[in-house]
Amino acid sequence: MRGPKVHFFVHKRRTRRSHLTLNNCSANMLNMCTAGPLPIDARQRMITATIELVGRDGSKATTVRAVAEAAGVSPALVMHHFGSKAGLVAVCDDTVMATIREVVERLAGAEGDAGLVELISAESAGPAMSYIGRALHDGGDSGNQWFDWMIEITRQGMADLAASGLARPADDPAMQAVLLLAMDLGVVLLRQHVERYLGAPITDHATTTRWAAVELDLLTHGVLINNESPPSTATPAAADRKERSDE
Repeated sequence: MRGPKVHFFVHKRRTRRSHLTLNNCSANMLNMCTAGPLPIDARQRMITATIELVGRDGSKATTVRAVAEAAGVSPALVMHHFGSKAGLVAVCDDTVMATIREVVERLAGAEGDAGLVELISAESAGPAMSYIGRALHDGGDSGNQWFDWMIEITRQGMADLAASGLARPADDPAMQAVLLLAMDLGVVLLRQHVERYLGAPITDHATTTRWAAVELDLLTHGVLINNESPPSTATPAAADRKERSDE
């Protein structure tokens, strides 16, 4: 029986499969926040350009002029519709979060495990993950907010798996969530080196298939072998509590 994939966005829930594509989802959301007569494609180009530039160069290096040039509009038009660079980045944050949530729900609706590996390989999710990865790398309030959001999703997902009997209850849920999240995010943050070493993009189907298989094996069967005694499922914290209760 295939075990659960337990990593970032591990939260599994049955939901009716959405028939919206990523592009339709983004367009609908952008329609709601478009001010003035600016065509939706121009506004979306500015947001898309910002997400790609921030993901590649970081927020500090992404200027309004660079966004305007990449989107084929004037800097004045960017300022007119977003007010400031901070306003533009805030809209991009909302767009990325909406995109990630939509992909996760779509994966869950397809009877799959909505994990980071599947998220990385999903169409149009790559720039969003690069954007988040860069924000985490750069730190600051934005990086803190993204990390807190992802750690809570991971922690809640593990709690749901434990409640359904698919995972052991954690003695230290906070540290468990940190380690699981770090294992997957490390691949994203070290993407340049990982891709150079593997000789293929991490978004390639063959690469994500290898990634998912090896990670599931590690989480299900572990790494170390103890030939002297049967493997114990108790953590040091649990063992310490047992010793105190026996005294």
